[in-house]
Amino acid sequence: MRIALAQTSPISAPEGPPDLEKPHSTSPFPTLDHNLADAVNFVERAVALNAEVVIFPEYFLQGITNENRQLAKKHNACITGSIVHGTRESGAPLPTVSPFAHIPLHANKPSTSKITPAQLEWAKYLEANPLSAEESSQPTLRNTAFFIDQSGEIKGEYVKRNLWHPEREYLTPGEEEHQVFDTKWGKAGLLICWDISHPAAAQELASQGVDIVFAPTFWYATDSEPLIHNHPHAPDYETSVVSALCLARSFETETVWVMCNAGGDAREGFMGGSGIWAPLRGRIGGCGVEAALEVVDVDLAVLKDARETYKIREDWSKRQAT
Repeated sequence: MRIALAQTSPISAPEGPPDLEKPHSTSPFPTLDHNLADAVNFVERAVALNAEVVIFPEYFLQGITNENRQLAKKHNACITGSIVHGTRESGAPLPTVSPFAHIPLHANKPSTSKITPAQLEWAKYLEANPLSAEESSQPTLRNTAFFIDQSGEIKGEYVKRNLWHPEREYLTPGEEEHQVFDTKWGKAGLLICWDISHPAAAQELASQGVDIVFAPTFWYATDSEPLIHNHPHAPDYETSVVSALCLARSFETETVWVMCNAGGDAREGFMGGSGIWAPLRGRIGGCGVEAALEVVDVDLAVLKDARETYKIREDWSKRQAT
């Protein structure tokens, strides 16, 4: 299989409700507009290099699952990544039209600069139905990874269960059991970022026969600060940790491990390091620090030889049976 690592970085919207520059004349979702246009660009470039699967970092497919389903179908490529989304328990029903339909699914086609009827409907909805104080202070948000196949169907979905400490202040962890799903290459599963540090999460997928694990990630080079400065350490410590975890999870579960991290300017804390790992091969390919697109060929036949050589999964199955 041919996998594209879309090591980019989503931009984040400012806190609070949208602040329109000119009410009812500009998009109420400029941040999401930007991220979706960036996703279109990466998918188009990946498909031009014959990629079959495009994986984005954690948070990248922010709030725009339906548009990414259309994007996958349009380019006949699978797309995976994660979003943070929530629901409104009260208030008027959400508009049924998409505010992102104006963004073309081909990067070389210009989008309109005028507000569309759908955007106007959403702008008026947000103006008439602002978030309550309770919704703003205690939102119900979940970090969810999706695997969208080439026909635009959602084949796999997973809510992040192991939250990084700052996330626990605003995200609700998933409670559903880990599930694998079928692809034309083998059984696949999803984990997200900090899940990588929990061996049991990967083992739950392995016990269901997973072959490929996709792990959208947003891991900064500064995540161990400030306490790391109490100890001597290599400049690339954080990158080395993530790479070592990915190799360890791949080896111990006898799977192909696909991790896509955010990439950007190292001075802003980005560390990149996206890659693909497999037992008997180690790191097959990947990216540096900056935003990049890297396409990697993966032969899953290596898993048969790895399982015959190490028999880790076989031993685990025997212990479970007894």
